[in-house]
Amino acid sequence: MKENLNKQHLYSLDFLKFIAAIFITNSHFQPLYEGVNTAFATFGVQGNALFFFVAGFLLMMGFDKHKGQNVVDWYKARIRRLWPSVFLWAIVAAAIWNVALTIPRLVLMDGYWFLQAIAVAYLFFYILAKPIKRNGGG
Repeated sequence: MKENLNKQHLYSLDFLKFIAAIFITNSHFQPLYEGVNTAFATFGVQGNALFFFVAGFLLMMGFDKHKGQNVVDWYKARIRRLWPSVFLWAIVAAAIWNVALTIPRLVLMDGYWFLQAIAVAYLFFYILAKPIKRNGGG
């Protein structure tokens, strides 16, 4: 069976994302460590760095699949992958923490600044990656 790199799933990268998520989650557990040692709530910064490294690597690997796409189509594809899970989370979080659901909160993810930052970062990524890939880099 011939393996194609674009169709091959890299489980090692999933493992790195899992480790990053554990580090990030643990760093938010500082109140749980108050009676023991708050130094246990560490590695959040390292987890963020690892997660963004892996995500950037995967974005660059997947960029070849979308060579002919313009920026609008490429951006819509990225947002279509991101927003449904965020949309669902906003509804679940609103139910759990009794937060009012508004149109800006659901559509613009108002209150979730990191998602807006990711949406802007996607545009910068495309602007920077397009010439790099065109010139044979990456």
